[in-house]
Amino acid sequence: MRVGAGPLLGLRIAATLPPGGWFGGVDHEFARDMQRDLIELGAEVFSLPVDPFLARDRNQIYDAIEALESFRADVAISLANAGYALLCVTPEGENVFRDVLGIPTLMIWDHGPLQFSNILLRTPPSAPEQAIGDCIRRFREALDHPLYVHYSPDRGHIATLDRMGVIPAGSVGFFLQPAYPCYERYGRSAPPSGPANGGIAFFGNVYLQASDKLSFRNHTVLKRIETSVLAAKRDSITASLWDLTMAEIDGLDRKTRERLRLDPDSSFFWRFVEDLIQTSGNTAVRLAVLKGLNRDLDFFGNFIEPTGLSTLRRPHGIQYRQSVNCVTELPELYAKYEITADVINQGYNTGSSPKITACLAAGGLPLFDYKPDFHDGMGEPGDQLMYRSVEELNTKVEEYLTHPTKRREVIRELQARVLSEFTFGGLCKRILVDKPLWRSRANPKKISGPGRSMRITF
Repeated sequence: MRVGAGPLLGLRIAATLPPGGWFGGVDHEFARDMQRDLIELGAEVFSLPVDPFLARDRNQIYDAIEALESFRADVAISLANAGYALLCVTPEGENVFRDVLGIPTLMIWDHGPLQFSNILLRTPPSAPEQAIGDCIRRFREALDHPLYVHYSPDRGHIATLDRMGVIPAGSVGFFLQPAYPCYERYGRSAPPSGPANGGIAFFGNVYLQASDKLSFRNHTVLKRIETSVLAAKRDSITASLWDLTMAEIDGLDRKTRERLRLDPDSSFFWRFVEDLIQTSGNTAVRLAVLKGLNRDLDFFGNFIEPTGLSTLRRPHGIQYRQSVNCVTELPELYAKYEITADVINQGYNTGSSPKITACLAAGGLPLFDYKPDFHDGMGEPGDQLMYRSVEELNTKVEEYLTHPTKRREVIRELQARVLSEFTFGGLCKRILVDKPLWRSRANPKKISGPGRSMRITF
C-alpha cells in the first residue's frame, strides 16, 4: 500500500527481502526498514523474499514471478545491498529481474569484490588443488549487464573490478554510505541530551573461533602471507588489507602463484583472500586497536560468535555486553555513549561502512580509521573523526572526553550534515528521481548484452 506522497510518488519498485537467518538477521531488518522508507517517500513496493530462491522451491519461485509480473514494477532495487538480487535465480538459472522480468535493477554495493565472489562462486574451495578457473568471465557475465545500474561506496572496489575486466569504472557510480532510515528517524525525533551511559563502546563482530580454524594455515606460503600482511597493517593502520595482500601475492615467483592458484581467475584465490581479509584480518586488526585503547570499552554485537569474547575481559579492559537489534536498539546506544570506537570492516578499501553515518545521524560520535572516500565526501570536518594510528585514537578519545562541549559541537555539525545530505532516502531520491540513470536503459525485451547468456546454478 502506498502511504506517502513524497518524491517517489508514482514509482513501482520491486525490492528484495533477505533471509531472516542470514548474518544475524541484520540485512533482513535493514531491508524491511528501507522498504518502509521507500513507501513513506511515495513509492509502491513489492517485497520479494529471497528465501524461496535459496531453497530452490520451484512453486514459490514461479508464484513470486507471476505476482511480480502482475505488479509491473518500473525498477528493482537490491536490498539491503546488491548481493541479494544476484541470488534471485530460477531453477533454470535465469535472474528474475534481469532475464525474466527484464527491468532495470539498482545494485547498491557493500563489500564489492569479496561479496560478489562469495555469491557467484557459492562455496569457493578450501584448497588450491580444488580450484576452478574462468572466474573473471563468470563475474563479468553476471554483473556487467545493461539492466544493472551499479553504485559503490568504495572507489577502491570500483578500481579493482575495472582492472580485472569485470565492470568498467565508468559504469559504476560512487556514493558515500548513507544513514539507514532507523538512525535518521531516531536522530530527528530524539531530544538532544547528554550521554546516559558515558564511556566508550564498540559495535560489531570479531571471529576468534573461525580464525583458529582457517584451513589456509596448513600451507606454509599462505600462512607466511597472512603473517606479513597483518604485520604491515599494524605498521600502517590506514593501509588497505586488499592492497597489502595483493602486494604479497605479486611478490611471489610465478611458479608459486600458479601452484597455489593465487590468481583472480581462480576460485581458490577468492577463498583465500576472503578468509584472510574478512575473518583473520577483521579479527586481528579490530582487536589490536581495541586492546590498544587506554580506556575501558563496552563491546556490543558479536552475534556470529557470542561466546568468543570471554578471554578479552581482562587485562584488556574489554567488557562484552550483548548483541543488540540494529533497528530498534542500536540508534539509542549510539547516542548514549560518549564515543563509539570503530575499526572499519576490512572488506572496504577506501570507503567507510554505513555504521559511521548511522552513528552520526543518531547523535553519536564515531572515531574510526582514516578512509579517503569519507574525507572526500565530508571534507575537513570529517577528519575530526578519523585516526591514523592507535596513538592518535587515544589522543582523540581523551580530547573529546575531557572537552564535552567540543564533542557536542562536532556531533551537532556532522549530524546536521548527515541528515541533510547522506540518508538512505536522499540516496534513493538522487538515483531514482534526480539522476535516474535506470530510465535511460532501452526496452528490456530488446536488450542483448554480455550478461544475457549467464546462467547461475546453485
